[in-house]
Amino acid sequence: MHDAFLIGALIAAFAVVQSVFGMGLLIFGTPTLLLLGLDYAETLGWLLPASVTISAIQTRGSSSQFVEIWRKGRPLLCLIPLLLALALVLRQGLHARLDLAIGLALIGASALRLNQALQARLRAFIGRAERPYLVAMGLLHGFTNMGGALLSVYASAQGEGKERTRGVVSTYYLSFGMVQLTVLALFSLHALGLHSVLAAAIAAIAYAAAGRKVFKGATPLVFERSLTGFIAAYGVAVLIKSAL
Repeated sequence: MHDAFLIGALIAAFAVVQSVFGMGLLIFGTPTLLLLGLDYAETLGWLLPASVTISAIQTRGSSSQFVEIWRKGRPLLCLIPLLLALALVLRQGLHARLDLAIGLALIGASALRLNQALQARLRAFIGRAERPYLVAMGLLHGFTNMGGALLSVYASAQGEGKERTRGVVSTYYLSFGMVQLTVLALFSLHALGLHSVLAAAIAAIAYAAAGRKVFKGATPLVFERSLTGFIAAYGVAVLIKSAL
């Protein structure tokens, strides 16, 4: 029997992070809940409703950006491979072990964010290879729930400003989450239940009570440095997990 109170506390903490940066529940919560002994479907059953709730709130506040992103159809390049990958994971009981690659990707992303010249090169690279990059992001998210490692880099390359960065992340995360919930309901309905509703409620309360205020109070410089720090710290944590 898993400790529901501990899981609820973790969701509240990660929900505050996602309230600020647009990501947190999936990229941080997935390895944490797996370490606690939950299987992949159970982990999704806890985290996805909470993540979708916050992303929906955030995209409502940046609806013009949401429409702009979807008008270009870019999320579809992620969603189709995500759907296929997640269906394979749940249908075959397969969960890709990509801890080392994910950890290195997170640390690499944080290092890139510290150097403006490298960021400029990264923007140019994503501009040239945006379509395959988005396909790879969808596959990674479907197999591991950790597509945020690539999404954080992609969002940073789309323009400056904390509102724009979080808007890009929340738009993609909401799209990811809706597809993932649909696939989860089709292949592992048992993973959803009252605890999923509770997780969504906890996330909404955390957003209203703390996350929204922290985001508004953070200066652009503090936001950028904090996001870089969170990405690097969890990259190290994932690498440690891969070595255990």
